Amino acid sequence: MKNVEKLTESEEIVMKAIWDCKHDPVLSDVVDQVTAVYGKDWKPQTVSTFLSKLVRKDYCKLIRTGKIYTYKVLIKEAEYRRKLYKQHISFWNHNDVVEFVAEMINNDDLTLEDIEEAKKRAE
Repeated sequence: MKNVEKLTESEEIVMKAIWDCKHDPVLSDVVDQVTAVYGKDWKPQTVSTFLSKLVRKDYCKLIRTGKIYTYKVLIKEAEYRRKLYKQHISFWNHNDVVEFVAEMINNDDLTLEDIEEAKKRAE
């Protein structure tokens, strides 16, 4: 796995908007997604600033095709999510994934049915 740099909450929102697009988005696609899904009333310049930071952190790259600029994903969402849960389990559960799952079960955040469904999806 590449060295995946930590994102701020705002950068995560913008990156998630990019990941959720079915194509390489342009700025207006990202602004629309951030507004519609996350309820942010950010101006295009604000979103553009976050996009620039994401480019610098190598999460995506800016591609120019004629007069159109699109953003291409370099780090997949699954890779980022994996880094997040590994950091969480490492810090809070001392790298003990069983402890993490047991805690989720004890807190009623995860049922045995959920575990069975997860097994099916993993096959």
